Amino acid sequence: MIKIKAYAKLNLNLHIIPQLLKNGLYPVKFINCQINLFDELSFVPIKKKIEGVTEDNLVYKAAVLLKKLVNNEDLGVRVYLKKNIPTKAGLGGGSSDAAATIIGLAKLWKINLSQGQLDQLAGQLGKDVFYCLKGGICEVLSDGSVVHGLKLALPKLFLMIVIPNKDKPSTAWMYQNLDRQLIGKNLEKFKRLKKAISDRNKKEIIDNLFNDFESLAIKKYPFIEKIKDDLVGEGALKTLLAGSGLAIVGFFVDKKKAVNAFNNLKDIYKNILWTETI
Repeated sequence: MIKIKAYAKLNLNLHIIPQLLKNGLYPVKFINCQINLFDELSFVPIKKKIEGVTEDNLVYKAAVLLKKLVNNEDLGVRVYLKKNIPTKAGLGGGSSDAAATIIGLAKLWKINLSQGQLDQLAGQLGKDVFYCLKGGICEVLSDGSVVHGLKLALPKLFLMIVIPNKDKPSTAWMYQNLDRQLIGKNLEKFKRLKKAISDRNKKEIIDNLFNDFESLAIKKYPFIEKIKDDLVGEGALKTLLAGSGLAIVGFFVDKKKAVNAFNNLKDIYKNILWTETI
């Protein structure tokens, strides 16, 4: 049996450049980190079949693609997946599960994958999988498929995450409904955030957090403003939309304040948790 943790990702900077690439996608500039929130996957070898997850799950799709890549129909696996990362929250749970499946099954099935093969698999599964295969502090560029590890350590930040009980639009919908006049205007924060992480300057890190999707999310879901206000009222130094939403993250430098905020808000927001950066 192979056991692996699939960590949630968090965009600390999410900038979208208004000029489209040749493939019709927006170029991006992200700085991503992982947080101490993870799904747990276990893989047990069996013959031929992929069991334990439904066919619409990215874990299943990743396993099928890996089998096709190595052209070995005898390979099989029973998957045990324990979900802890909220779904459709902007925290990359599905993509992280897919990346963990590729890594875990490569070990289980004794497959050596080249970087080109990893990129091929990620390209078929979703842009966030490129980052999730690498993890850590990274800058994500181009259409999301170019990922550079920054070899930096993020100082500990404590996070309060509120997940609204609403169906979120797809990431594709969010991209399609962006106002090009409003995006890509805060790129100086990208450089400042990289320097702040390098300097381990928590104040500068928090000051330069940014997400180009946030204004669109607030326009469509005005209640986000109330969540942000409540987090700030409980001591959050900054709030940020997670990915394309809809989770809202409050940032704290003091663990005790984060725990107190959780205790004060947990009866108001039923889907709420606190965690920390790693």
